[in-house]
Amino acid sequence: MRKIYYLILLPLVWLSCSPPSNYEKTIINYLETDKKGIKTDLLIEILSIDVSDITVADSISILRKQFEAEKAKKIESIQNSISRLQDKIQEQRGKKNQVVAKSLISRWEKELEKCQSELTIAENWQVDYLNRYDSRNTSEILAKTADCKFSFFNPQLQTRQELSALFILSADGEKCNNMIKQ
Repeated sequence: MRKIYYLILLPLVWLSCSPPSNYEKTIINYLETDKKGIKTDLLIEILSIDVSDITVADSISILRKQFEAEKAKKIESIQNSISRLQDKIQEQRGKKNQVVAKSLISRWEKELEKCQSELTIAENWQVDYLNRYDSRNTSEILAKTADCKFSFFNPQLQTRQELSALFILSADGEKCNNMIKQ
């Protein structure tokens, strides 16, 4: 009976003492090393970690959304300028002082033509960075994200603290590129 008990207990003890994963090691190393390369032992414990991939398709989607938002903002700005100029022109056509009105209308019509030309250009605008991944497989992994909750010993406060952050790791998970606090 004791042998069975030890056979069941041994794997449980072994699993509970398992070393941290490569992702955890990478994150701990990133957190404990400052910009000058000096390493500090903060007694970091990873409480939870959820790793996911960032693929070429994800990157294309992000770039496309960014471009579409920028393009829409540019078009809206130009359309507002066109609307404002058209209102000014209409307002001047009803004025009694025709000399000043004609001068203003002439100037604003030139600006209006320029804005309409800019609108056409903006509507047909394409950027090169959208074609960056044309020759690559959309399922190729570019990076990994690690949504992580960890605790650490703060030497300044002499207390243990918890923090949640999103880490951007290299595709192989060996290097941490950035940390985004949540």
